[in-house]
Amino acid sequence: MGTARDIALIFLSLEALVISIVPLALLAGLAYGVYRLKKLVKQYLVLAQHYAQQAHTYVERLSKAVVAPLIRVHTQTQMVTSMVKKLVYRGS
Repeated sequence: MGTARDIALIFLSLEALVISIVPLALLAGLAYGVYRLKKLVKQYLVLAQHYAQQAHTYVERLSKAVVAPLIRVHTQTQMVTSMVKKLVYRGS
């Protein structure tokens, strides 16, 4: 009777071992894949950073081109308004 119990315990332990090896193997494969792709990812991250900087430069240039006339008009109207206020308040 004790022998059958020992054999059953071995088979249960073997099942637990196999079930725990699968996630460990997946984790090891993932770590190996990250290690292998590290250099390739670095190159693409540098390239992505370059493109992001170019996009930032284009957006900055375009926004300045769009807003510059509005700022100019606002500045001129404020200049005229302040001149008129100075003239009106001096006269009264």
